[in-house]
Amino acid sequence: MPHITLKETVTKRIEIPIESVIEMVESLNEEERMEVLRRLQARSLSLKTFKKDSIDNILKNFAETKLYEEDFLTDLKEGLKKSSLYK
Repeated sequence: MPHITLKETVTKRIEIPIESVIEMVESLNEEERMEVLRRLQARSLSLKTFKKDSIDNILKNFAETKLYEEDFLTDLKEGLKKSSLYK
């Protein structure tokens, strides 16, 4: 979700839903939209290589929250084993 930082006497970080960002861009005139597009194209995207974690570590992280029942964790384990990422 996009964020914006507002600087006042206190710095705040707020979350802005993507739909709100789209609405803001749609409300711009053509010149302003072109400026946004130019700036977006000027910035290179920094993509990171996906680092696959072990299924056991994933299950451990879920279990440690104590938010999930054993049946869910079992289903999660089986689903991960069948996923293309772990085949």
